[in-house]
Amino acid sequence: MKLNLVRYLLILTAFIIIFFATKYALANLSYLKVDSYLQRWQKNKSIEQVALDDALTSVDRMLALHGHFPHYLNVAGKVYEWQAFKHLGDQPLYQRSLSQALDYYQQSTQLRAHWPLTWIFMANIKANLKQFDDDFYYYVNQGMKYGPYTYQVNLQVAKFQLQYGEQLHQLSRSVGSEQIKRALLNKSSRYNLLYYADALHRVEPVCAVAKRHKIESILKHKLCQ
Repeated sequence: MKLNLVRYLLILTAFIIIFFATKYALANLSYLKVDSYLQRWQKNKSIEQVALDDALTSVDRMLALHGHFPHYLNVAGKVYEWQAFKHLGDQPLYQRSLSQALDYYQQSTQLRAHWPLTWIFMANIKANLKQFDDDFYYYVNQGMKYGPYTYQVNLQVAKFQLQYGEQLHQLSRSVGSEQIKRALLNKSSRYNLLYYADALHRVEPVCAVAKRHKIESILKHKLCQ
């Protein structure tokens, strides 16, 4: 009798393991499809509605199968950010898309609070919505707390400073300048920031930071000559 019970328990355990393994494998297949779309959109900076619809369907399937994985929630947020980008001229849909992306990122931070990029993704959404409220500053501070030298964080906060500096009353100029410096010191972000500043006609403060900290690679660039 005891032997039969042990067998039943082993069989049940095996079925449970197979069930969850299959479930997570299917979720990962949906994730891989979504990730391929994100990489394509990031490279081409363009998006077709058919591809977007397919990505959104895959996001729903992925989260239905494994909705408590922080990385999947981040990926879902990115898809909704791209939907907002696609429908920039449709303000109600634009705002709903960004709000949905923000919701996914918020869920992600509840599961993985130490990941700096999620915080900075949320701050960027608030900036796109022109909502420079307490939540915006909290997200920025959390991003800098958990990723003080993460170049994506440094770059995004530097961009906030360049574009919205006069509106960011709770982000000191010294903090903004420090983030500009850190972005310029990293080869993965320095020219991104310089060209971004040029597009805003705000090259002068970037070059001034480079001069103050003797960042030769920037000082030798034609934009700082």
